[in-house]
Amino acid sequence: MNGETAPRIRGTIVKVPDTSPGLLSFNGQQRPFNLDGIWRSPIAPAVNMTVDVATDASGGIVGLSTVDSQQLAKEKLDQFSGVAHERGKQAAEIAKQGVGALAARMGKVPLIATVLLWFAWFFLPSFSVNMIVDTKSFTYWEFLGIDFGHSMAGFSVDHGFFSVIGFLAILAPFVAPFLPHPKAKFLNAAPLAFLVLAYLKFKWEISHALGQSAKEMGEFGAEMAKAAQQTLSDAISTSWGLYVLVLAAIVVAVFAFKPRANA
Repeated sequence: MNGETAPRIRGTIVKVPDTSPGLLSFNGQQRPFNLDGIWRSPIAPAVNMTVDVATDASGGIVGLSTVDSQQLAKEKLDQFSGVAHERGKQAAEIAKQGVGALAARMGKVPLIATVLLWFAWFFLPSFSVNMIVDTKSFTYWEFLGIDFGHSMAGFSVDHGFFSVIGFLAILAPFVAPFLPHPKAKFLNAAPLAFLVLAYLKFKWEISHALGQSAKEMGEFGAEMAKAAQQTLSDAISTSWGLYVLVLAAIVVAVFAFKPRANA
């Protein structure tokens, strides 16, 4: 067709022909062009319009036609998807190398157990609280934020310093392999130690809150406090997520007493 011998190339109109030739950008260069005999589209050319450029064997422009906007959008989307896919592969490879390096430091079993511990801590239901008209489930992280001394009626969640200590405790197994001190391995026991400490704190808060109420109520306070404690104990029950959390913490803690591998 009109001496076309080379495949079509995408170009962009920089200048529309008027009294002087137009200017077309393609293949990293800018070339002058006129419309006579080469413009093949029913719509007029415009600046920044994307066109298909047909050339002859010598590289001369022998045909110009506009590119359908839907086709252009599809090509840009395909190009973006290809770039995103490639970036995703690169990110996955970097993450894989990072996980591999971490597994080499920690060991596969403690790494898996620590990841499971984190998942159970923030996402799995650990406690259920019977609130008379409804039963509400709490993750372990949410349950840590309950102040039984001041918000027993509403069970509002507000994390404080003790919750921050808990977060540092579950972070400790990731940090331990990178510390040169030979006793750093005992940081693997931090999550389990915190679980025990949190249990004791929970018991103390309940006892302290009810004890304060008993003092305020006088001679019948002790019996009423005892009944209230029993009622509260019945209202709070453990869920399966807590067992997963404790088991993962035990597995991680075991490695606190294993000989430390050389980094």
